[in-house]
Amino acid sequence: MKRVIACIDSSPCVNAIAEAAAWIAKTTHRELVLLQVLDYYSSSYHLGEISGVIGFESNSMLLKELAELEQKQSAVAIDYSNNLLKHITEQIKEKHGIEASILQEKGDFLEQSLAVLKEDDIALIGKVGESAAEKNKDLGGNVEKFIRGANCTVMTVSDHFKPPTRFIFAYEDSPLCKRMMEGIAESDLFKHLQCHLLYIGDQPDVLQEPEAYLREHGFDVVVENRQGNVAQNIIDYQKEHEIQFVILGAFSQSRLHQFFLGSITTTVYREINVPIIVVK
Repeated sequence: MKRVIACIDSSPCVNAIAEAAAWIAKTTHRELVLLQVLDYYSSSYHLGEISGVIGFESNSMLLKELAELEQKQSAVAIDYSNNLLKHITEQIKEKHGIEASILQEKGDFLEQSLAVLKEDDIALIGKVGESAAEKNKDLGGNVEKFIRGANCTVMTVSDHFKPPTRFIFAYEDSPLCKRMMEGIAESDLFKHLQCHLLYIGDQPDVLQEPEAYLREHGFDVVVENRQGNVAQNIIDYQKEHEIQFVILGAFSQSRLHQFFLGSITTTVYREINVPIIVVK
């Protein structure tokens, strides 16, 4: 059975992630999985280096206290994780009637979470994590790496989620984009939504093929051609029409690379608070 993988932590995005994941699960009849990775640094993180100092081994009492503190930290972290997952699971069941599965891992967040994902999953991650939220960042430190490392479709969610009725498909005339178009047409996630086909460039004729293709597959399509800065046009169009989420990944590899490494990322994530889907 295909899955929705919701990455759960204690960030301000957690409730919105739960709502978005439940919406996807109900819309596509996927299994809903809540994933939490405990990646805290214990008190004895550098214990191996410290214990190698000449003469330090003799201070066995301090080493014992550090080990005991680590055990307490681990127990508290696991207890907190269990309570958070229980709360989210009960919330989803009460509001949406969905039984969510739970998956807990321990270690590095990126390493553990990326290892869990399958190609046909839809993964959800908060726009900011718990540590980034404390520093008032626009984009969590793990988000870019997660999106680039994931082998599946990824949705980023901010601190609010509203079930969408429309989406923006940022289009470019490229093989990658055509594969995305086919994936959108085949997906149960998008079929009941109005598609705003947005092309930013000076060759508007490239929209004829995707418009016809999507209409043939039952989509209500609105076509828009603009020129200028890619990120700003996406932002402006989303705000003008109050569209509930945006699909990206529709660029060639070089432009997608620019999206994640250049100023486009900062601009889009700072200005757009609706979910953003990056399709692989």
